[in-house]
Amino acid sequence: MNWKPRLGRQGRPLRIAYGRLFHEANAYSPLPATLEDFRRMHRIEGAALAKAASLRGSELAGYMPHAELSGFILAANAAGRVETVPLASSLAVPGGPLEAAAFEWLVADLVQRIEEAGELDGIYLALHGSMDVLGLGEAPEAVLLRRVRAALGEGPKIAVSCDLHCNLSAGLVDPVDILVAYRTNPHWDLAPTGFRAGNRLIRTLRGELNPVQVWRKLPMVLGGGVTIDFLPPMRSVFGWMRKLERDPRVISASLFMVHPFTSAADLGWAAHVCTNGDEVLAARLADELADRAWAQRKVALPPFRSIDAALDEVRDSKWRKLGPVTLIDVDDIVGAGAPGGNTRFVQALVADDRGLKALVPLHDPGAIEALEGKAVGERVHVMLRGTPGYEQPEVELDAVVGAKLDGDFGRIVRLDAGNFHVAVAERPPLPIHPKFWRELGVSPRSADLIVQKNFFHYRIFYLTTSFRHLPVESAGATSLARVRDRDYGSPRYPKADMDDWRPYDEALRAMAR
Repeated sequence: MNWKPRLGRQGRPLRIAYGRLFHEANAYSPLPATLEDFRRMHRIEGAALAKAASLRGSELAGYMPHAELSGFILAANAAGRVETVPLASSLAVPGGPLEAAAFEWLVADLVQRIEEAGELDGIYLALHGSMDVLGLGEAPEAVLLRRVRAALGEGPKIAVSCDLHCNLSAGLVDPVDILVAYRTNPHWDLAPTGFRAGNRLIRTLRGELNPVQVWRKLPMVLGGGVTIDFLPPMRSVFGWMRKLERDPRVISASLFMVHPFTSAADLGWAAHVCTNGDEVLAARLADELADRAWAQRKVALPPFRSIDAALDEVRDSKWRKLGPVTLIDVDDIVGAGAPGGNTRFVQALVADDRGLKALVPLHDPGAIEALEGKAVGERVHVMLRGTPGYEQPEVELDAVVGAKLDGDFGRIVRLDAGNFHVAVAERPPLPIHPKFWRELGVSPRSADLIVQKNFFHYRIFYLTTSFRHLPVESAGATSLARVRDRDYGSPRYPKADMDDWRPYDEALRAMAR
């Protein structure tokens, strides 16, 4: 078939608004997310957003110059005769459930901007899909989309992109015309995802596409091994989806592998397929995508180590001669909403550091207060307790203040205790980029090990630095035991084992209606 992608270069001028409300929540974190968390991390409005999302801008400053909104702008420019209307972009580091007042403010602000934007043909929103709001009782993104639809009226069309860890529900599907997910894990394809969403929205508005969506919900919260898109077993699934989208009959194919730490009652993986006017084809392909994902459910994660076993393995490993070994603190992943206050790594290193140069981030606002006024080079005795309310062991530490700074994670103090360094942070630290340690005066490459509070995304930035990655169990908000043992009210894998997803699909999709 001699088919080439169409960019929607025809038709009357269009006005399309765009914005972002992005947060991934962890119901087990003792720290609720606040409006200030968004303002500190990423809050851009109006003309400033248009500048940041341009090709010369920096959309997610310090992390990714071009993300979903930049990709959308590129799609609009490629199509031609599209006026893009910037609304607001809000993003916070993953954390506990969002305070209700903060959610209301963010939604009301976005809706007001839509109402003040004038006549619109459509809107593109970059969402996560795994937000939790204290006391809300339903998917926050569903509430947002309902209010956006009410503000737009029935005529304009809505395109949404989501993280592939979105918990898909009817409230996220029914109000929208175009829905696409990231297709990489770690997520490097933010800008391409925004381009796909924008391109399909424009072509729909110009009558080139007639989107028909079908989705399936799987009674599955864990599976697929490490779930990295370019590694087995998920490589074949994601490759099949990419092949699907080369078919001109298929608008999009998305797999949502779910963030399993929210309070959603309908938690589970989901398959979503959108075709150009062919519901029978969409249903067949959605079933096949669900089957392919379901077939990977029993592929387990790599074995987890205890902290002491991991330290012994690093000590004996030749990998550390090539660069630091990464210890993934799987039970305290700030990138999945944990607070980062696990003191158990420091406790183990105090007991026996094995002669290893270790870099350990730690959320401990109490220690930051205790270290206020201490000078660089001063020897200190400090009690580390981690995140308040997180039930971590107290650790006495004799150390030297190696560095102090005020950065993305509030006040940070580097404590040097023999061979290892602890970066004590006022706010939950997410040091996925080597610059975190460099700004504290430490070369990450010279370390034997680095503790990461992130499952996937750090690998993008440490690609040429760390070549060995060991998952380590401790105790915290992202413990997978919480996911396995939770009472879901209906069967979910892996707590329950079923032969087929089909008997559970309809009930799961109806839960959030």
